Amino acid sequence: MPRPSVIRAALAGLLTLGVATGPALGAAGAPATRAPAEEPDPLVVHLDTITPVLPSTGDVEITGTVTNVSDETFTRVNLHAFSSQQPILDSPNLNESAGVDPGVYVGPRVTVPGTFDTVDELAPGETASFYDSVPVELLGTSGQAGVYWIGVHALGDGSVPRDDIAEGRARTFIPQEPTGDRTQEASVILPVRSRVWYDADGRVAGLDRWARRLAEGGSLDGVLDMAESAGSTPYSWLVDPAVLHAVAKLTVGNPARSIAPDPSVEGQQPSPTETPTDGVDETPTLETITPATPEPTEDLSEEDAQLIAAADAWLTRFQAIVGSDTVLTLPYGDLDVAAAARNDATRLDQAVDRSAEVMLDLGLTSQPAVSPISDRLSEEAIAATPPGTVILLGDSAFDLPPTSPDSVVRLLGHEVVVTSTGAEAGGPGPTAATDPLALRQRLLSEAALRLENRDTAPLVVTLPTVWNGEDAASFFTDLDQPWLDLVPVSDVAGRSAVDVPASSLNYTEDDLAAELDPTNFSAATRATTAATLLEQVLTLQTMVETSVEDQALVLLSEQHRARPGLARAATDRLDEVLREDLASVRIEGPPAVTLSGDSGPLGATLVNELDQPVTVRVRVSTDGEMNLTGGDGVRELGPLARSVVRFEASTSEVGVHNVRLSVTSVDGVALGSTAQVPIRAARVSALIWVVMAVGALVLFGMVGYRLPGQIRQRRAELAAAEAADEQPEPAEDAPPGEDHADHRDPGDPPVPGEPATSRAADLEDAATDRA
Repeated sequence: MPRPSVIRAALAGLLTLGVATGPALGAAGAPATRAPAEEPDPLVVHLDTITPVLPSTGDVEITGTVTNVSDETFTRVNLHAFSSQQPILDSPNLNESAGVDPGVYVGPRVTVPGTFDTVDELAPGETASFYDSVPVELLGTSGQAGVYWIGVHALGDGSVPRDDIAEGRARTFIPQEPTGDRTQEASVILPVRSRVWYDADGRVAGLDRWARRLAEGGSLDGVLDMAESAGSTPYSWLVDPAVLHAVAKLTVGNPARSIAPDPSVEGQQPSPTETPTDGVDETPTLETITPATPEPTEDLSEEDAQLIAAADAWLTRFQAIVGSDTVLTLPYGDLDVAAAARNDATRLDQAVDRSAEVMLDLGLTSQPAVSPISDRLSEEAIAATPPGTVILLGDSAFDLPPTSPDSVVRLLGHEVVVTSTGAEAGGPGPTAATDPLALRQRLLSEAALRLENRDTAPLVVTLPTVWNGEDAASFFTDLDQPWLDLVPVSDVAGRSAVDVPASSLNYTEDDLAAELDPTNFSAATRATTAATLLEQVLTLQTMVETSVEDQALVLLSEQHRARPGLARAATDRLDEVLREDLASVRIEGPPAVTLSGDSGPLGATLVNELDQPVTVRVRVSTDGEMNLTGGDGVRELGPLARSVVRFEASTSEVGVHNVRLSVTSVDGVALGSTAQVPIRAARVSALIWVVMAVGALVLFGMVGYRLPGQIRQRRAELAAAEAADEQPEPAEDAPPGEDHADHRDPGDPPVPGEPATSRAADLEDAATDRA
């Protein structure tokens, strides 16, 4: 591999200018003009390392890779360094320069032998490493203070003969090394924020994405690599606790939301197991916030087991790195603060409190903060922010970047730390703007320009959440410059603030339109209301309400601004699941009831299809002409239980009356299940009873009227019979068989001489027989 010659000074005059692919810069510091769009380069060049600043003397070393993304093989691929000749002198011009087309000419290549590397052959899909070391005098820079372009062009032989047009390129910025004893302060903020999704049942969704984030080289892994590489260099954390919470759920098998009792509540602890736990190292996993039991290891797939291990390792590593440092804590779920202030300000207080709970459970020291991804915030949002919150806004949030010697302004009664949106934007293409090297070089360039322009305000930079590349670990290493003093952002936030008017805010109609829709907040309210009702219905205290509030907050994240409909649909699905749980406690009534009079019984069945006990009421509503009593007290049902509820119905109106039975909470809030029971009340039934009573009276009246006469008649007959028995034997000349007494009718008058008592007895017997 070629190396620089030992006689570089003698070769300085041999610097060769590359062929321009666009017009040269017209003036020092002016941004390059754009070239017409071209086909993608067949070779992709990536810069891995570069000397961070241009020294006054010595070499500039560049390493990287070149990848053939075409279908043809390239040979004799030379990697030449290039640089601009005149510096960029201020931050606005630097910002414009970062956006110029990669094909625009910004400076000549260095083609002196020994200053470039060569790859003999590069097949399709193949990647090769390169190393260039170029004497600073060969780069042709003017040596004037400021920021220069620097990069590498790849030229090779392919199907088209070699020409002066580069087949691949990579560029970045490099500041001239400041001189003197002055230093520039800077604060670097490492964020842990990412979009979090949950399934309707409360499980963390998108497990493939989480696996990539936590894996080696992933975004979450990369931010820890960067933090560890900082060593003793100061930096600050900006964390969304919802991300930590999601990782903690993954460490315990990603359980679904449960309606089981919360074991952290006194009296609801599960029965002790026979498995001893003494001596087991238990890393905090938010179990007091999200009680869960890991799935048995033998039931886990290999992918699930790897994800659990990766999540556990990441969370443990993060806690160890943070230690006792104070973490700037975003509102839970990275809440869209501006939209919340406009649509539901209670969500902001809820999100701030929830973040504090999660951080406390993890044993981490936190400081509430608001840092919109867009770098902008409305007046309403700033005014609604709780006191003591660190507010981070980009300099683009103002009509003109505010002038403050400490990068702190006072706005609407709140201290606001002003960050550099230019430094946060990263480097120029074709390299990704969020590439660690591009970001580092942009930060150094912005800091050097402030120092050169005697701007004493600290440079505050919030790094991106997604890293492109796997070399984040070297980020802090090259920030160790004698003229750059890194300080924690908490030091900057505590300094004196300069008052600025609210009218200086640059919050446009486009910013307002970008906020989450009011319908997203309405959907979240419906879901959390259903969760609160379910929590009230369950007899034992659970984590349902807290879990659903967490899900609602992450669905109100600013990160959902691009596609708010997806977040709203997820919230609606969550609400549907909760309503189904509430409908599992239901009432069953008879199809119809007919009263045999003005009142009668009515029975219904209360059913609990949940696997946990519930406490409810049954509410009765009628059409106003029917009254129901009883059965409306508090009812407790065990898991999967049924219970009969009895009522007494009464009415004074004939006809069909509609009765509605509803299941409610103890406070009378309807759960959704109802039973409609038509009750028929017929007054004709009362008339039947009257007729029957009158008939009975007539019957017994007639009996009473006729019975005395019949008794007297019978007595008379009996008396006559007795009198006849006392008559003498008939005369001899009486006709045989003729007995006058035997021929008398019991009703005939007594015969003279017949005993009266005998006659009366006969009459009485006769009357008795008739009766």
